[in-house]
Amino acid sequence: MSDSSNFVSQVEEEVIEKRNEKPEWVEAFLRRTFFDGCTLHPIRRNEKNRYCINCDSSACQYCLSSTSHRHHKILKIYRHVYKDVVSLVAMEKYIDCAEIQPYKCNKRLVIALNPLPHCGPILNTETSCDICKRRLAEPDLYRYCSISCKVIAFERKSSDLAPPFLSIRSPKKALKAEQLKHKRKGKPQRAPFF
Repeated sequence: MSDSSNFVSQVEEEVIEKRNEKPEWVEAFLRRTFFDGCTLHPIRRNEKNRYCINCDSSACQYCLSSTSHRHHKILKIYRHVYKDVVSLVAMEKYIDCAEIQPYKCNKRLVIALNPLPHCGPILNTETSCDICKRRLAEPDLYRYCSISCKVIAFERKSSDLAPPFLSIRSPKKALKAEQLKHKRKGKPQRAPFF
């Protein structure tokens, strides 16, 4: 019993350490430019609106149809108010998107890569982004207007245990902890079908 509790506490410590890390690809992703024409595929509607996390490159839809990106992690980039955004559901698989304000774009919730244009003067700093001071629609729920603002806040934080966190919990390690809690005694035996 003590071995399983030690393993669970060790997994929890690893999760805390992982949450205090910044994924290596995030900085390069935020500096990328999207929606340029693809030079490899001079075809109509070939803008680079996808990002391959594994290759750290922007790509068009024709680049991704090749076998070189077959099992890679791909993010599709959209445009909202002339700025690059990514689907909230897609991004949540790779980083912790808590406290980043989502926007509605073609019936899809998206989050901005970099701050969107400011709308009007800043009247109250309590209702604006903690980093760039852009006005937030729901300041009681969100603290950042974009992924880059949360990354800046992550780099500025004073303690590793303090929020914001960027990495998400590793599903494999979380599964191991769950399996230990509900460990069965052997395989279940079923009666043969007659």
